[in-house]
Formats: sequence, structure tokens, C-alpha cells
Amino acid sequence: MSIDVPTATQLDRATKILERRDLDAMIVWSRQSLRHLSGLFLPHLGVLPEEYVFLVCTRAGDQVLVASYAMAPDYAAKSGIPFVYWDFNTDPWVTLTAELRRLGVDRGRIGVEIGQVTVSDMRRCESALPEATWHEVDHDLMMARQIKTPAEIALIDEAAKAGERAMAVAIERGRVGMTDREFSLELRLASLREGVDELSWLALNWNSFDQRMHSTDVPIRDGEVFSIEMGLAVDGYYCDLQRTVGAGTVSDDIRSTYRRLLSVHGRTIESMVPGATAADVRGRFDQDMTDNGLKMWDWWLGHSLGLDVHEAGTIWLSGDVDVVLDEGMVFAVEPVVTTPALLAVEDNVVIGPSGARLLSGQLDWSELVRLGEAVPSRG
Repeated sequence: MSIDVPTATQLDRATKILERRDLDAMIVWSRQSLRHLSGLFLPHLGVLPEEYVFLVCTRAGDQVLVASYAMAPDYAAKSGIPFVYWDFNTDPWVTLTAELRRLGVDRGRIGVEIGQVTVSDMRRCESALPEATWHEVDHDLMMARQIKTPAEIALIDEAAKAGERAMAVAIERGRVGMTDREFSLELRLASLREGVDELSWLALNWNSFDQRMHSTDVPIRDGEVFSIEMGLAVDGYYCDLQRTVGAGTVSDDIRSTYRRLLSVHGRTIESMVPGATAADVRGRFDQDMTDNGLKMWDWWLGHSLGLDVHEAGTIWLSGDVDVVLDEGMVFAVEPVVTTPALLAVEDNVVIGPSGARLLSGQLDWSELVRLGEAVPSRG
């Protein structure tokens, strides 16, 4: 069951951005930033952008929501932020401009998410407020989102655990000979039954471009090994999970390689302590893979999670890395090898005071799970 996310901490961080950047106000209207700063989850904005919802934050500490009349008043009130409505007979920019004038910031320095707004929307801002100047705050907001509050972590934890349970249910119901479309349906149904709000993507068979991101009627064959990757969300907060499954008889070489990969994976997570850099984690991982005769298939090992699936903190396997792990950061960690088969695992972890804590670790995947079998509980 999802929970409300208090936003006092997030709004305080937004005020600090305004002070640091010498901005008079900030306007956000992306789904992610509205969720982060107001606590309101508005998934329809991804497909109905014309139902504009704006959040205005000023350096003086004022906040106001400018919402479409389609938003129910009792839901808008959940944010604890004063709100005004615009209706479809009124240009939303007229209502927004009136609020900015009321707050005395219509001629000021205003921050906006340049990477999230359309060119036409930006032009409407400039036309409505010709005396204001506009400044990009995308990076500032993204970095403010890296340290999750306990309530935010609880939602990612909820999504990860529900996703892991759903995978286990579908795997146990699976069988050799069923099509990947039939298996995909089991995964989707199990995910919703286990409590997620949204299955954002489902990828099967990462080694097949034909089958990777869309279901087909190709049967699952005896001896086949395939990966499952799912992006799931609860109240707008994402988890990102991946598991490898064997169908029928799987070779000893594959099972042995899988065990070694999972051992490296566990030690990599143990190395993710506050103060370590992404480069430190990468270096230990590289050496551990080499020592175990394994080769990573790609150039990254993981990424931050939250209101986006790929947030700012990335664990690169090459290049300069300056991300420092800090308490409250949430990462997906995903090692992959391609020999003797494509074998992958992806877990979600939160950095705690003394190290990383698994969010998706309630079941035991240390041995390659086979289709049609139950996944054992950890410990």
C-alpha cells in the first residue's frame, strides 16, 4: 500500500536552489518535479500535457499550484499548497501570469526546467512575461532528488518488493513451450496483483532485438536461458529489476557462470558505502570480474533511481567518474555477461549509514531459477 510523501524537505531544497542561483522564483510543470515538490502524482501529464499544472516556488518562501479544473479539489488539497484553477475557456498562461504578478516576481529571474518543456511552451512563457528572465534549473532539481527521504525510499522499496514477488509468481506459473507473449501476460498480471501502479516497460530476451521490448508468439524452448527486466512504479517512484531464468535443462557451464556472476554482484553491493566514489565501485567490480574469469558486456554498471528510471548518478565502467555515494541515494546495480549465454541480474539498493541495503532481496536468486519452479526465500 503506497503512502503519502511529505514534501517539506524537498521544498526546503528548492528554496536553497533559488538562493544559490539568485533566482526570484521557480516554475515547474513536469510530472517528476510536481511529484517531488508538491507530493501530487499526476501520471496523466505524460499523455495529456494540455492539462497544465504549474507549481510556483518563490525565494520568499511562497508556493502556489495553478491547476486545471479537472483536478479534484480534495486531491489538490493533499499537497498542503494553496492552489488556483484555470478552466478550458481560459489560457492557463493567463492564470499563471496573474499569480506571478500577485507574488511580485513577474519581472524577476525565474527558473524553469528547460529540458522538460517544449519550445512552444517556452515561447508562451516569454510572451506572457516579457520582462522576466528565464534560467535552466534541470540539473539543480535532479541533484536535489538524489538524496531520498525515508518516505520516498519506502515507495521504491514497495515497488521493488512487489516486482520481485511478481517475477517469482510468473516464473513458477511458466512452462517450456508457452510463448513469450503468454509469459509476458503472467508477468503483467502478477505485477498488478502484487500492488504496483504501473508497469512502465517489460524487456525479455535482451540478446534478441526481435523479442526484447515487444511480446511475440515465439515459444520458450527447452535449454533456453532468458532475462526478464521490468520497470515498475508506485506513486510515481520507480524500481528497475532484472533476473535470468533457465527453461528445462541448462548446461553446467551456464549455471556455474551464473553463480560466479551473482557472487561478484553481491560483493559489488557490499562495496557501496557512503563516501565511496562510483569509480571506486567500478574498480573493485572490474577486478573481481577479472579474478573470476568474467567479462562485463557494456560500459555501465548501474544508475540512480527515483522519479526517473535513470537519474543523475551513474556508475560508469569507463571515463571520469566523480559521483560520491551518500546516505539516501538509491541505485540499480546490473552486471551482465554474454558468455556462455546472456546472464544478467539487476537489484535496487539504498545507501545507508554503513553500506548498501537491498530493496529487492527478499528472495534467493543465488542459483539459476528454472521456469516452472518456485523461487526460494532468502535465508
